[in-house]
Amino acid sequence: MKEIRDRYDVFLKVCETGSFSKAADALDYTQSGISQMMAALEEELEVQLFARAKKGVALTDNGIRLLPYIRDIVNQKEKLMQAAFNINNKIEGKLRIGCFT
Repeated sequence: MKEIRDRYDVFLKVCETGSFSKAADALDYTQSGISQMMAALEEELEVQLFARAKKGVALTDNGIRLLPYIRDIVNQKEKLMQAAFNINNKIEGKLRIGCFT
């Protein structure tokens, strides 16, 4: 089953690879899908995050300023998912052990 990623995860992968195409390959998406997701994120934030060129993309000054906040969001989401996993898979209760000497 394909993992669904949010725009912030995709944003970080684009930053890491410097290319919508390379990010698409790494995440098993189409280049067009990645491009649309990043355009939607830019629209949502009302900030241009990437300078687009034929050889790839680079963060704009505004993208650089927002990068630490987006990293924090992704890290907090991972912590939330881990906490939920721990709650759902935690075994609680009393364990009584009897033994003979």
